[in-house]
Amino acid sequence: MTSQRELIYATLFAQLQSALMAPTGPFKTVSRRWQDPSQISPADRPALYQVQKDELAKTSVIGVPVLWKIGLDLVVYTAGDAEPNVVQSTELNNLLDAVEAALRSATPGLAQSLGRNVTYCRIEGKLEIVENVQGAMAMAVVPILIEITA
Repeated sequence: MTSQRELIYATLFAQLQSALMAPTGPFKTVSRRWQDPSQISPADRPALYQVQKDELAKTSVIGVPVLWKIGLDLVVYTAGDAEPNVVQSTELNNLLDAVEAALRSATPGLAQSLGRNVTYCRIEGKLEIVENVQGAMAMAVVPILIEITA
């Protein structure tokens, strides 16, 4: 790859942390070290974790640069509210909207390039959503696809 993997992951993380971490953003925790929901204290939620998932290399002709597709997940946990009239997905929907906004390109109509390190970085695939995690939280797994030509 032309761009080093760690530079790409670190650049994405810095962008997410800058846009989403309190006090300017809705998350109290933004980390690259995933935590099981039982290990996250209420004071540290809502939380977002960037988790590396997979890489796919594609070539078609010898001598043509390799096309890399890097997959990662953003795991989102809500703060959680055990009140019987609270709909847990309401908080989750607001957090997902914030994540989506943080991933948009600063220039409308252009792909998110993470500062020209990648061809594009975007949400792509099925979001997994679970309500009633430990009774009060909701969570989502947001698939991110990054494409690089090396």
